[in-house]
Parts: sequence; structure tokens; C-alpha cells
Amino acid sequence: MTSRRPTHHSTGPHVGLDSQCLSYLLDGIAGISEPTDSLAEEKKALLRSWLYKPGAFVLTETVISEVSQIRNIDRREFHESFIRTLFLDYPIRDLTAVQARTVQFEVYHPKSSDCRILAEAEELRLDFVLTYDHDFWKRLSSAPGTTKLMKPSAYWANLSIPKGARPVTAPHHTNPLSEQSWWRW
Repeated sequence: MTSRRPTHHSTGPHVGLDSQCLSYLLDGIAGISEPTDSLAEEKKALLRSWLYKPGAFVLTETVISEVSQIRNIDRREFHESFIRTLFLDYPIRDLTAVQARTVQFEVYHPKSSDCRILAEAEELRLDFVLTYDHDFWKRLSSAPGTTKLMKPSAYWANLSIPKGARPVTAPHHTNPLSEQSWWRW
């Protein structure tokens, strides 16, 4: 498989997001309320990872394609505006290899789009893909490959950011999130 690693300003692992993680990250950036649902710790870990280790997230072509299918026009445009301004484009170069790898992953997991996200991440030579999707994670986290699936909380823990550290980036002072403390570590 012909591959290249995305070039980032930061060092460390290169990490992709699935569509669900992208949505939760954007909701966290734009919102001010502390998450309190069953995924609260995952959502906090994802936003903290974004602020304390910026530049580490990549979106694959399938994730971007899934965004274009969001039915709510305002929500779709919200996602697209963030993608245009906050993410770089890493096109797939070897579509044949991605398709073959997608088929291999489908042995473990029936959802073709999830399998394709992981195959694209491998082609981009990403170290991890973050996901909240329990079935995606459960079925493919132990599949043989170069890119591993990881939940945001595990990724955050592996960053070993010391408690009380200053974030590398922070919400602008005009952003209501800047007045909140729940996202700070």
C-alpha cells in the first residue's frame, strides 16, 4: 500500500476521528454546557485532547462524505464550516488498496463505512482512529492492522497531560466556553 503520513505541526501520534467524534468535538467547541450524559467522560476527553494537544486530528474522506449527508441543513453547514477552517485535506492516493482493506475489515464488522474509515486511516498511516461507536470499537479494535481504534478517554489518558497543565490552545475570550471550567484539566 502506498502511504504517506500527514504532516502536522505537533509531534506525537496522528489521530483520525470518526463522524460521531467529529460531531461531539464540534458540539463541545460551540457549546458551553458540561456534558452529563452517559458519554460525558468521552466527550470531555475529546475536547481536552483537542485543546491540550492541537493539530493531532485528521478526517478521512469517508468521514467528510458522511458530513455531507447530514439531513439537518444548519447542522451540516455547521460541520462543513469547521471542516473548511480547522482541518486539512488528506486525499486517498491508493483507492484500490483502501477498497481491498475495507473488504478485509468487513469480515469483522458489517458496517462498510466504518470499515472504510479504518482502511483510509491506514492508507494515511494514522496511528489511531477515535470512536464512541461501541460496535465499531469492539469488532475492529483487535483486527490486525497498523491503525488502532481507541476511545477518546483512552487516548486522553495515554497523552499523560499533567493535571493543572495549561492548554496549548483555548477558546477565545469572546467564546462563552472560555468562562467554563469543566473542560480544563
